[in-house]
Amino acid sequence: MSESTVRAEPPFLHRHALSLGIALMFLLTWPIDLSNSGRVAFHVPFLVYLFLGWGFVIAALVMTALTGGRAAVVALLKRFLIWRVGWRWYAAVLLAPAIMFTAVLLNAALTGRPIDFADVFAHRIFGADASLPMFILPFFLVDAISNGEEIGWRGYVLPRLQARHNALVASLILGVIWAIWHYPKFMAPGNDSSFGLFFVKIMAEAVLFTWIYNNTRGSLLMTTLFHAASNTAGVFLPIANTVVGSNVSALALQAGLDVLAAIVVVAVCGPANLARTLSRQTQI
Repeated sequence: MSESTVRAEPPFLHRHALSLGIALMFLLTWPIDLSNSGRVAFHVPFLVYLFLGWGFVIAALVMTALTGGRAAVVALLKRFLIWRVGWRWYAAVLLAPAIMFTAVLLNAALTGRPIDFADVFAHRIFGADASLPMFILPFFLVDAISNGEEIGWRGYVLPRLQARHNALVASLILGVIWAIWHYPKFMAPGNDSSFGLFFVKIMAEAVLFTWIYNNTRGSLLMTTLFHAASNTAGVFLPIANTVVGSNVSALALQAGLDVLAAIVVVAVCGPANLARTLSRQTQI
């Protein structure tokens, strides 16, 4: 065999860029989350916890720089500037709040209990007497800026998964990792939410995120807005507290609606790319 036919094995860092990147994301964020749950001895200030997601920013930029150099970092950051995507995708950002609000309405109808905004999580943040509507837009903007998850999950991890698998499989693999990353939040004192329901919900939402990402040419701006809209709706809507003594919950309904939306996306767009006219994004 001639030397020209022998391929040099890529360096260790390049061969394991995906797993190393994911490990670094967990390393830079889980200690902060675990401190909030009381599972470790130290405790971090609230401001640090607010910017928990920036661990994803550091991990994605460091790993991208090490494996692709400056040009790859610039290309990754430019995905936040992809905003000319058509009005339909800005409307799609509202899908998450629409699903949650529908779940709240269905839950109230099924249980016969009125929708109660008195105990939404936003009151724990802004105070019991706060006029919540005035805080919705500021919260959305702060969440979009402080939550750095998208540069990690959709900016770094998803393209590498889609280079190996079709869009649906890549989404489901990422969904598992994404759900596991959230697990410390379920260990926090007073959190009796169902991780099983959350797992189902996050798996379906991973498909929806990929759908938006691939159909907007890999726009991290659009997935960030989608993420912020989802978080904002979860804080300001009574998504899990309109049920007392009932086995039907708004969270379960939301998970079901998310799964239904994901099934529709796969049926209409196909599992290969989760996009009708564009290919899946495999490049940073």
